[in-house]
Amino acid sequence: MKRFIRNLIIGKNAYIESINEYRQVMLSGQYGLISLFVVGFYIFMEAREWGVITESSMVFSTAFIIILISLLFHRKQNHALANFLLFFTFNVVLLLMVSSESLNTGAFVFFIPVSLGSFAVFNYTKRKIALAFALFSSTLFSLAMMGSLQLLSFRNYSDDYIQLNQIINFSIAFPVSIMAVYLLISLNHENASRLLESNKQLEKLNEELDRFVYSTSHELRAPLLSVQGLIRLTGQTTDINERQRYDAMIMQRLSALDSFIKEITDYSRNNRLEISRESVCLDAMANEIWESLKYSSDATDIEFINEIPAPLHVINDGKRLRVVISNLISNAIRYHDHRKEKKYIRIHLQLTPASFTLHVEDNGQGIAPELHTKIFDMFFRGNESSQGSGLGLYIVKETIAKLSGTIQLTSTPRQGSTFSIIMPNS
Repeated sequence: MKRFIRNLIIGKNAYIESINEYRQVMLSGQYGLISLFVVGFYIFMEAREWGVITESSMVFSTAFIIILISLLFHRKQNHALANFLLFFTFNVVLLLMVSSESLNTGAFVFFIPVSLGSFAVFNYTKRKIALAFALFSSTLFSLAMMGSLQLLSFRNYSDDYIQLNQIINFSIAFPVSIMAVYLLISLNHENASRLLESNKQLEKLNEELDRFVYSTSHELRAPLLSVQGLIRLTGQTTDINERQRYDAMIMQRLSALDSFIKEITDYSRNNRLEISRESVCLDAMANEIWESLKYSSDATDIEFINEIPAPLHVINDGKRLRVVISNLISNAIRYHDHRKEKKYIRIHLQLTPASFTLHVEDNGQGIAPELHTKIFDMFFRGNESSQGSGLGLYIVKETIAKLSGTIQLTSTPRQGSTFSIIMPNS
């Protein structure tokens, strides 16, 4: 039933991105549908009471057509115009009806849900329009109650008809008013919840920023200080072998610094850049990454096994996928088990129409179970002697989250690790 009403108001294929705006449009549409029922009922009652077409019947018929037009505007996604037309019609019809019949019918109570509805269906940016409609309703109510503006001939109803009108008017106006108030309360609650969640996120970001600044300054200074010391030692020796050893150590420190700066750049890009959707050949990408890493000293004697079918394409963000796969393969190289005679890194894939799961498997050192939930933290290192900055897996986790994916770890110490990435393929 809810889906039927939703499709009736905004259309089957329409989509409203904001949940608040969607609920406001739905309330406006429900006001329109209820008013169609009420107006149709009163057209029938007028015909039954008088037996001829009266001025009020013509007003109700005109209102029926205008309300239908406003609902069509909702289906055309012109919600602001639909609301304006709907609430203007409500107010004018109420003025005409209330001023031309006995106040005992209680028709004036409809000014209450109309005023409340104007605040509920117009969002904060259109609050002045909502206020204007509320003042408009109040002014018309005053004019109708004073009887100073009577545009239709006065209608005298029987006591039974008046009593029936009282019951019907209250039975409709009261729940409709509750609908408007409930929406206003719900919107306030959701806004407060979002604000609370935003504050929590802000506190988390501030904590991460403090840790990031502290750790980054340390990671940048350490290799620079090390290079300064090595340069000083190089200047103090005339031994060629010693100089070459110091030069190699300087290059090693500078390479570590370059890798760290690259990780910071990847982290920044992941936060700043919009997600792009493109066709990505995973087999070729994995081979390119291995070609760029296999000449490092740690990669010696490691066999790279690429079991991704070629050529296999997925729809995803190519740059972010490259960062993820590169970090996982680099990690597998860095923490290989040098005691094993046959070392390998194996990458393979499971594909469905909606998603794909990429596995990066190695027979390296493995990760202790108590560290499985910690390794994705910013700047986390398993121990003081761990290589790397502690940023790689954090960047992997954040990048995958940005792509609406998940990552899972299966690992046993001294046996190896498997990182499984589940990503949307669309």
